[in-house]
Amino acid sequence: MAVDDGRVEHEHWRGAIALKLVLHPDEVTTVPPPDPLFVLAPRLGYLPQVSQQALEQFGGALPPGANEPWFEYRGVPLKWHLPTGALYDLLSDGEYPWKLTIHFRAYPRDVLQPVRGSVEETLQATYLNSLKEAAYVLTGNSNAVMSLSKKSQQELLQNVLEAQQVEFHQNMQKMDLTKPLKARVPVRIYAREKVFDSFTGWKSIDYASKSLHIEGESSGDSQDHLSVKHVLQHSLSNVSDGDLESVKVVVAGVEIDLDSNLAEVYAYLKNADLWLYVTVILKPKRTSAAAGTG
Repeated sequence: MAVDDGRVEHEHWRGAIALKLVLHPDEVTTVPPPDPLFVLAPRLGYLPQVSQQALEQFGGALPPGANEPWFEYRGVPLKWHLPTGALYDLLSDGEYPWKLTIHFRAYPRDVLQPVRGSVEETLQATYLNSLKEAAYVLTGNSNAVMSLSKKSQQELLQNVLEAQQVEFHQNMQKMDLTKPLKARVPVRIYAREKVFDSFTGWKSIDYASKSLHIEGESSGDSQDHLSVKHVLQHSLSNVSDGDLESVKVVVAGVEIDLDSNLAEVYAYLKNADLWLYVTVILKPKRTSAAAGTG
């Protein structure tokens, strides 16, 4: 059955994650505490974009001090520079709505990237840096992104944060990035085996950033494209062929078959920063002791 390119992209852009935000108890100064905030966060956007709504909900309960919003899941600060959809696919185990704790005090600068200036300024710098890196992979340089006017840069970010698909493509047409010139695609791979919590945290996440030839590598067989399985085999040092037998691979909320053509997956499900975010959930390895029990 033929794939409707426009419908796939439309659904990709309209994707959102239902969040249940709760203010951390240490920052609550009222009795009773404020109610949770339920909000839809665009998959292609970033968590800090909902911080203003959260401040309106929780501001009256906060202690004195400067507001520096950050998010926590299972006791671990969340890396806000990753797209919200990628974070959800990697960490949530399907929890819906996704219950996150929000803080406005004690920003963990030793763990998270700092917020410089306003939230909007920080998000714009983060998004454009990621877009420039993708442009370099796709075309060999980042000149197209760097040549954008400040107005176009601001519009592009708003298109992403507000899931404005049509306007986004209109702004992207100012840059010739839609057709790779080097037959490469930028891919970021995140693999998790253990439960994500305060004991495992980010150190339990295996990460690889790749610039991949989309036509694949010749190996003497009939392979004429680069498969997702091939990418994982050659990108993640801790993943064996045996591990791949029970692995779950998710891109933009969609579970992907290991034999899928990476170029097609990229074409349909790349993020708005032109990176493909691949989440790999591994089945926990059995210890030798557990393996020997009946």
